[in-house]
Amino acid sequence: MSDLNFITTDTKEIYDTIITSLENGVAEPLYPGDERRIYGEAFVPIVVAVYSAVNDACRQKMLRYARGAVLDAIGENAGLVRIDAQKATTTLRFSIGEAMPMNITIPAGTRVTGDFEHYFLTDTTVVLAAGSTHVDVTATADEGGVDYNAIPVGGLNILVDLLAYIDNVSNLTATEGGNDTETDDGFRERIRAASNKITTAGPAASYRYWAMQADPTVADAIIENKRQTLTKELQVMTVVGDGSNTEIAVLGGDRLLLDTLVVKAHGSATAAEILTDYSASYSDNLLMISIVSAGVLAGAESLDITIDRTLECSVVITPILYGGEIPTATILQKVLESCSADDVRPLNDHVEVQAPQVQTYDIELVYYTTLADEANCVKAVEGDGGAIDQYIYWQGSALNRDINPDYLRKLILTPQGEDDDLVGAIRVQIVKPVYTELSPTVVAKFSGSKVVRHIVRGD
Repeated sequence: MSDLNFITTDTKEIYDTIITSLENGVAEPLYPGDERRIYGEAFVPIVVAVYSAVNDACRQKMLRYARGAVLDAIGENAGLVRIDAQKATTTLRFSIGEAMPMNITIPAGTRVTGDFEHYFLTDTTVVLAAGSTHVDVTATADEGGVDYNAIPVGGLNILVDLLAYIDNVSNLTATEGGNDTETDDGFRERIRAASNKITTAGPAASYRYWAMQADPTVADAIIENKRQTLTKELQVMTVVGDGSNTEIAVLGGDRLLLDTLVVKAHGSATAAEILTDYSASYSDNLLMISIVSAGVLAGAESLDITIDRTLECSVVITPILYGGEIPTATILQKVLESCSADDVRPLNDHVEVQAPQVQTYDIELVYYTTLADEANCVKAVEGDGGAIDQYIYWQGSALNRDINPDYLRKLILTPQGEDDDLVGAIRVQIVKPVYTELSPTVVAKFSGSKVVRHIVRGD
């Protein structure tokens, strides 16, 4: 998508315009050192700054450039508001060494921490009953954000608000559920999808919108019809015509997916090869398999086939979270409830929600650099946030993305980052991963197996 500018902000163009206007005004050239030229040059950065501000203000009227409060205002027009930061939760256990003869009250809002930076407050008032040694209560972080997630069991163990008789406090579950305020990019994508929320037909774009609305951690969703696998034994028929005999097998049915067809001679464990052993066509809800006379199916009395078909009014939704995280059962339930609401789901649709499948891959490669660039190249390729880390994140952060070693090659040869001293390899040989086509609902994840080395070549 090309960049959009409402007015020019090019420094050279503005500089030439100002100096030319001054020279036309005084009717003579203004050479370097001329105080009138110096006066005009002093205006260039001011005009560039003003033009840039005006251009930016105009561009923010467009969804793809809007940010901050302007993006919030555009969201309001679509009936959307930015999702606030979500607070992490956990379950705390307050305990005493020996049972007491009286009740001990633990007020709501009692604070617990593990590092004096991240605080959790009890949600309700609970009572440690006489004769008991512990009581459990849910607690919520005092602030939202992902920084409050993944505090391990036992990590919250300091009682900030001292309570009489209480000897120990500890979290029974790792903290989870915290999320930062929705980013501009995430909010922008929801606004784009908002036009699909009103529907009576149940298109994929509408289900995708409601899936992304279910929870702020949902980054995307793949919407498909549910598939059913048919297994059939088909009798082989001989068709006589034009002086030749053709052996065929026929199956009727709608919504069959020809690319999933597997054909075997009846009782055989080996699949026949299309074009070598048979050809197939599907039209007017009729699947026709023509047997090649010189193939392994020749002479077979019947065929064993399997083929998938899509089911009408049966929808499968596969969500993925930001960063390629696999959704938990709780998130999947939220998506199901969001997409199954009476004012969302068409009456005849049956909706199912599933987690993405995971396909792992290894990394094995060797890249080449020069002695002069070795240090910078190794940093750009293997360092933290370098080409390999970028590829692992890119490959595993989205659905409907094949395993593509060419993207890894691109990052190694032309590294991307904020540092000015990034130097790419002069050559790279990638053994793993190999290009692999994946189903739209499969996400590729790095297995953890990595063999990377570099070779220094002379300048």
